Amino acid sequence: MKSINKNSLIIFGYSEILTLALVVNSKIDKVKEFNIIEDNNEDKFFKVISNFISNNTFFNNVFYSCGPGGFTTIRRIISYVKALKFNSCSNTNFIGLSNLFIIAYYLNYKCETNDYKYILSILNYSKDNFVQVYQKKKNSNFILESLSDIKTIDLNRIENYLKLLNLSAQNIHSVYLGENHSHVSFLNNIQFVDRSYIVKIITRISYLIENKKIGQTNCKNFFEEKFDPLYGKPPSTN
Repeated sequence: MKSINKNSLIIFGYSEILTLALVVNSKIDKVKEFNIIEDNNEDKFFKVISNFISNNTFFNNVFYSCGPGGFTTIRRIISYVKALKFNSCSNTNFIGLSNLFIIAYYLNYKCETNDYKYILSILNYSKDNFVQVYQKKKNSNFILESLSDIKTIDLNRIENYLKLLNLSAQNIHSVYLGENHSHVSFLNNIQFVDRSYIVKIITRISYLIENKKIGQTNCKNFFEEKFDPLYGKPPSTN
């Protein structure tokens, strides 16, 4: 009997650089990155992604960034995913991932996780620092409970922000994705995310979902299925 491949498409982005990946049977098949500003045109944006995937490929899952990050990037990703859903088989699952959740899960996958309970996830884009605090559930390598909403804050006030949650920089592990690493050098126990590793992180999440390692309740708690953007702050009206 001929085996049927399980295909997943990954669309990850928060800045001008967009990452695309095709995952076949929980293994990365191919990856592409491109700068959306170089061809600052939505039609070309759609065309690049469409050229990356085969027209006759059926996707079991489409994983996409729903924010936070740059408005243009998030808006275009969600617009493309909506169009793809309209033209796709009804059995395809469209799963939006918070970029801050992906960053937090990086620690669970890449680092030893037994020595900390709380995670401060930080995403830097341009002049904005998006943050969210997670708590690692006991005896779980995956499930993270969000303890706060997504905030945009001045990193110099991070300690005051943590105090509002009855936490301190001493009992939390921070993880950071973005430029300007020196801006967070004052934080103890900080891990800097290697962007090239992000696709592996999402592939791991894909594996857990496809092999039913995550229950439906947890999926609904962590994954966005309504194509709602997580901008992290009000969109610019300029």
